Amino acid sequence: MNRKLVVGALKSIFIIAMVQSCAAQSTCPQPRLISVVGTAEIMATPDEAVVSFGVESRDKVLTVAKSQNDARVKKVMTLTRASGVEQKDIKTSTLRMGPEYSDEKIPRLLGYDVSQTIAITLKDLSKYEGLMTQLLEAGVNRVDGLNFRLSELRKYRDDARSKAIAAAKEKATAMATDLGQTIGKPWAITEEGGEAEVANFVEAFWQRRSNAELGGSTVAPGQVTVRSSVRVSFQLE
Repeated sequence: MNRKLVVGALKSIFIIAMVQSCAAQSTCPQPRLISVVGTAEIMATPDEAVVSFGVESRDKVLTVAKSQNDARVKKVMTLTRASGVEQKDIKTSTLRMGPEYSDEKIPRLLGYDVSQTIAITLKDLSKYEGLMTQLLEAGVNRVDGLNFRLSELRKYRDDARSKAIAAAKEKATAMATDLGQTIGKPWAITEEGGEAEVANFVEAFWQRRSNAELGGSTVAPGQVTVRSSVRVSFQLE
């Protein structure tokens, strides 16, 4: 028989015998551990926003409504690109066309409605006020949402995780000291929930009121809270 196969078989038999012996006698040494959960959160100011808006057109003739809508959308697209928004940051998400009927007992056709939804990623928030005013004048007649976010979210997640690990070590050290012990090398590290949790506490709004009435800007980006939680087990010495 091949010498390597014999050696491998003997090693397997030895390992199985040791496991069975430990299970039967419960004499295998168990590590002395202290397990703690460390948490951290970082507050950051959003540096970009995703704005979703729509262009709606109505007419008694479907082809006319579609033609009008196309013209207005083209104007909006041209204006958006002229403001510095790159083509890759402009997305047409939905196109809807359909008839409209009256609410009478016997509904009658009122015309046709054509709408397109557009989403843009604005990377210069200082342009928001001026751009939105221009878009409304160009034909946008529906604003669906405004979501602020961080362009470098991964960096904040990594930073929050590092702080959470440091917090876990600090907590374990304090607890071990109270017990007259010291901590050694980490035995296991687990990030709670898989990835760092991101909670967006943005308070943003779009209101049809003048800047003068609100005393300035009509949007409040607020802040984004990036959270991380880790469970770490340390050996006790």
